[in-house]
Amino acid sequence: MKQTLLLASFAAGLLVAAPASAEPSMSGMGMSHAHGGMGHHMDAMGGDSHFMTLLRSANLTPQQHAQMRQILKNEKAQMKSINESFHALHEQIADKLLAPGNVTAADLAPLEQKANRYQEQIGRNMIDTAIAIRSILTPEQISRLAQVHQQLQSLHEQIHNILGSDADDSADQ
Repeated sequence: MKQTLLLASFAAGLLVAAPASAEPSMSGMGMSHAHGGMGHHMDAMGGDSHFMTLLRSANLTPQQHAQMRQILKNEKAQMKSINESFHALHEQIADKLLAPGNVTAADLAPLEQKANRYQEQIGRNMIDTAIAIRSILTPEQISRLAQVHQQLQSLHEQIHNILGSDADDSADQ
């Protein structure tokens, strides 16, 4: 029972995430809006766009903007086929879940394993991209990002303390 509920939650998450991850979102990313790009599919995969948002406070030089655009362009090219395959897998899961008859966890297990492999690839790619972007930053910019990150963490903590645990429960639903 618990495994079926977990698998159903997983499948529902895949179905919800499919439209967001179907297309990489690095295209057309304006450097003044660095919160786009990689962050969008990070959200779809369960992560966040925190790093890309932090970059807005880094005061990148024009050369760094150009380097970041190239890194994101390369990332987009690498992720295109993975995202397309991941989207096709979401469709396969939806087809199985919405087909007549019974569906068991065993029926979806091979698709779940494949989804896990795609998520691992996506996660590795996101880390590689973040490291590549970090490598173009100066020590001062990295220090600035660390400071902004700490301030955002503090604000998050304050919000949590004000709203209490009910806010976390409603966000999970």
